[in-house]
Amino acid sequence: MNIQTAIIGGGASGLAACALLSKSGRNCAVIECHTRVGKKLISTGNGRCNLGHTPLEMSAYHGDVDFAESVFSDWRGAEFFFAEFGLMCRADSAGRLYPYSNTANSVLDTLRFACDKAEILTGTPCVSMVSKNGRFLINNRIFAEKVIWACGSPAGAPSPDFSILQNLGHSIVKPHPALCPVVTDKSLTRPLKGLRVRALCSAIVGQKVIKRELGEVQFNEGSLSGICIMNLSRLVRDYGSALTISLDLIPEFTLEELKLKLHSIPLTGLFHKRIAMILQKEPIETVKDWRFPVKGKADWCKTQVMSGGVPAAELNGDLSSKIHSNLYIIGETVNVDGDCGGYNLEWAWATAKLCTNALILS
Repeated sequence: MNIQTAIIGGGASGLAACALLSKSGRNCAVIECHTRVGKKLISTGNGRCNLGHTPLEMSAYHGDVDFAESVFSDWRGAEFFFAEFGLMCRADSAGRLYPYSNTANSVLDTLRFACDKAEILTGTPCVSMVSKNGRFLINNRIFAEKVIWACGSPAGAPSPDFSILQNLGHSIVKPHPALCPVVTDKSLTRPLKGLRVRALCSAIVGQKVIKRELGEVQFNEGSLSGICIMNLSRLVRDYGSALTISLDLIPEFTLEELKLKLHSIPLTGLFHKRIAMILQKEPIETVKDWRFPVKGKADWCKTQVMSGGVPAAELNGDLSSKIHSNLYIIGETVNVDGDCGGYNLEWAWATAKLCTNALILS
């Protein structure tokens, strides 16, 4: 089988690259290990697909941030990108961008319809890829003039595997789970399992607050989750068990104001009964500083995004490899990752757009 461009991975960045190449009339094929493309895409944003963020804040990105800034320098935004394919978007009050239909299937369908002229090879894992005479031989049967590596990351899978890229000469910044639940003492969370509470969450080392996030916290069996917790989870890599998560359940009030409130309002008037039953056994200060020791992060299967990957130093500005000029590496495989809020999908679309522009012009 001979094709102009093989796209390894049928996730967000791979489908976006395929849609753009198909629109330009370029012959391409998507090689996807799952039985359908876009499997992770339809689960993002609780099934609504938080496909971008406006305005785009570079402070939300981590890893090779300078490289990310250069990629985004001519990027006009996810809303403009999807307008090319007829998908209307809208942002919520926090700047999170969603399809107007409020369903992730609309995003996936838009990309799939745009890829209708491309060959989609599902159930086809990429198990080998070697460079031969300026082309790539994939799985010993597919020859491609160009390859776009859009495999994403091991997030949501049992373990990371970058052996194919490493065999091609690329190094890998050690992968770590990012945007994942934080593991804590089971005895603290078991009575609260399934409950959610709004809180100002602080990551603390000793007496120093490293970072704060306001949002909804979910109590799980032996872990804390929710967007704010996931945004703090990357700190576990740097601080480990020295890190403590503190929850301020009423950030709107000072401790003194809270004490006055509790003269006339019981804790059950403020919180779910199970939370109130625990807090009433603790000093009032606990409401403003409820501490949970950090014991680690959830495993890869419960992780949304990876930190680490191919370092930007090994890529050109158009995301082509400095080792193999006909190989492009895009999306989450690059050592750039973002906070919750659509930043990672925005990176997927932007890298796909930049590399396909280069391919179309070549």
